[in-house]
Amino acid sequence: MKNNAVIGIDIGGTGTKLAIVDASGQILERSSFDTQAQRGGEKFISAITSSVFELQQRMSDTHKIIGIGIGAPACDELSGTISGAANLPFTETLPVRQLVEEQCGLPTRLANDANVAAIGEGQFGGAKGMNNYALVTLGTGLGSGVIVDGKVVIGNHGLASEFGHTFVVRDGRKCGCGQNGCLETYVSATGIKRTVFELICQTTYDSPLRNYSFHQLSARDITQAAQDGDFLAQEAFRLTGEMLGYKIADLIVLFDPQAVFLAGGLALAGSLILDPAKKSLEKHTIAMFKGKSELKLSELGSEDAALLGAASLIYRR
Repeated sequence: MKNNAVIGIDIGGTGTKLAIVDASGQILERSSFDTQAQRGGEKFISAITSSVFELQQRMSDTHKIIGIGIGAPACDELSGTISGAANLPFTETLPVRQLVEEQCGLPTRLANDANVAAIGEGQFGGAKGMNNYALVTLGTGLGSGVIVDGKVVIGNHGLASEFGHTFVVRDGRKCGCGQNGCLETYVSATGIKRTVFELICQTTYDSPLRNYSFHQLSARDITQAAQDGDFLAQEAFRLTGEMLGYKIADLIVLFDPQAVFLAGGLALAGSLILDPAKKSLEKHTIAMFKGKSELKLSELGSEDAALLGAASLIYRR
C-alpha cells in the first residue's frame, strides 16, 4: 500500500522550488526551476506542471500524491489568483490554483508565500503550540505571515500582511510595486545589495565587494564577506538589521505575538542579521511590549519553511 504525500511549491522571485512532503514534515524529493526564465503566465504554469509530473514519477512506486499546496507572493487566497507581483515574470492576473488543479488533476490550494511559511512554522517548527506569532521572510523581497488566535490573518481580499510594502523611508528607494521607501527595498536580499553599493559609493572602505557588479553580487557573497571580517559587509548587515528591528517593533504593537520568526535566504546569515535586529527591536519597542515577544530564526531551515508550509495547506485541510 502506498503512503500519502503532498507536493509543496514555493514560488519565489528568483527560483520556484517544489518538494514532496510526507505527513511528518519530511521532504522526500525536491525539484526547482528558474522563475525569471519562464516569461509569461502560460510558460510559468507549464514549468510548474512539468515539475509536478516529474516529481510524481520519482515517487510513483511508494507514495500517492493527494494534493498540491502553493505559496506565492501577491496572491488572492480567496480567488486563487496571482496579480501584480513585483518580482514575477508575468503581469496578467493568473488563475494559478485553477490552472494547476485542472492540468495536474490534484486538489490545489494557493496562499501567500509568507503565510504558508508561517503555517509551516506552526505545524513543523518553532511555533508549535503557539496561537499568536508572526514570520517574516527575507528573500528577493520581504513578506510576512501573521497568526492571531490560531488563524492566519488574510484580510478582506486575501492580501493582508504585505509587510514588505509598508513605508519605512520618506522619498526612499524605488520599489517594484511602484512606490518609494518600501521596507523590502532595504531589508531583503535585493535590499542589502543596494545598501552595499551605497556604502561603496559613500565610503572608502577597502572591501572585496568592490570587485563585483550589481548583477554579479549575491546576498550569499555579502554574508561570506561579513563572516570573513569585511567591515563594509558587516556594516551593510548592521544597517539592514537595524531597519528590520525598527519595523518589527511596529508589528509587535499591532499583533502582540508570542514570537516573530525570520526565514528566507537572508536569514541564513544568522547572527549577522539577528543580532542588530534584536538590538534595534529592543530600542524601538514601547515599554508595555518590552520583553514580551521573542525574535528568533525559523527552526525549519530558512530554505524549507515555505515548502513545508505549502504542504501544510493540504494536510491542514
